[in-house]
Amino acid sequence: MAVTKTTTITSLAGKLVVDFTADASKEANVTAATSGTIYLVEIDNTANASTFAYLKIRDHADATPSDANAGIPTWQLTAPKGGKITYAFPDGQEYAAGVSIWCTTNPANQNVSSPTNAVIVKIIAS
Repeated sequence: MAVTKTTTITSLAGKLVVDFTADASKEANVTAATSGTIYLVEIDNTANASTFAYLKIRDHADATPSDANAGIPTWQLTAPKGGKITYAFPDGQEYAAGVSIWCTTNPANQNVSSPTNAVIVKIIAS
């Protein structure tokens, strides 16, 4: 079995976004109003043993845009009841305007129910 050691690690992404209290209140422009790429998302729903957490990510710098699609996420990721999950995107998920996020207990776009307890969300992006 071969082993390779790299002494110089190149940077994959330069932004780490952590929301310690993700809920149905939209967090606007968490990556800054620029384009970039999402490489990893971790959702920690361990504090909510009886409900799923649905992380909604919108490619839009404003959390409450004035268009008709304000509540429609670009991506939606689910964390199990009382669990933690990590989504890795080796090729990345590109965004154009910046990223706004929110978390609900139901996958429906119009849902505004916040998890009872804190959901921790971490995003690694460029």
